[in-house]
Amino acid sequence: MRILVADDDPSNRELLTELLHNSGHSVTTVLDGHQVLAALAKEPFEVVLMDEEMPGMSGLEAAKAIVEASKKGERRPIIVGISGNSTKEDEARCLAAGMDAFFAKPVRAAELFSVLAMLARRIPSGPTPAVPEAVELTVQGLTEHLDRAAGGSKKLVRTLVKTFLEDAPKKLMVIRHAVAQKDSGALAAAAHALKGSLSLIGASTAAGTARNLQAMGRLGTLDGAAAELKVLESEFAELQRLLTMLEKNSKRTRTPRS
Repeated sequence: MRILVADDDPSNRELLTELLHNSGHSVTTVLDGHQVLAALAKEPFEVVLMDEEMPGMSGLEAAKAIVEASKKGERRPIIVGISGNSTKEDEARCLAAGMDAFFAKPVRAAELFSVLAMLARRIPSGPTPAVPEAVELTVQGLTEHLDRAAGGSKKLVRTLVKTFLEDAPKKLMVIRHAVAQKDSGALAAAAHALKGSLSLIGASTAAGTARNLQAMGRLGTLDGAAAELKVLESEFAELQRLLTMLEKNSKRTRTPRS
């Protein structure tokens, strides 16, 4: 299938692209809803995998625009919503916007292929989002989680870890600035972005702390944000330490090419 992936998080885009390519699909990636509409105007796609929340134009807004265009006679791709918020309310919101199916982050290979197989048969209803399982915050626990998420691809695991270690500290820096400036909108957006990266990598506790900061930003109640940020920074530092060890172990155990 020709699949358009829309997600503003580079780790999620990389994971989805690799998994889909390995399964024989053609993949194009974009960063927000505006780029989704532009891509669909240029070429046909059978499926759009789209994050619920993106800057500029959200996945919900883009889905509504795609559905509205189809009413005017344009061919509509199947739309699959992806969300870091795995509640029934999020699923209902995505489906109400016109999405055909929904599943929660972090994306795992088995879930992704199940959804695509279902869509290939054109079954209209989507799967119930699964609550992500708890991951033991150890090198072994993170390794096992990433191995499942990457469908057993050691190369993809290394790429995900490398991307996270390069990208996530920048997101944390934006959160620090937003808390210091008491910018609730920027805090909500930055915490949402980091929450997705943390969930993908397997740091469920830190993702929960980022979710708390996201909620504070959305509600505009920042009185406890500085204290919550300290907790997040501590959890993030430990995660960085473990992922750095994981990365070193991976390099040592990599089989040299003959």
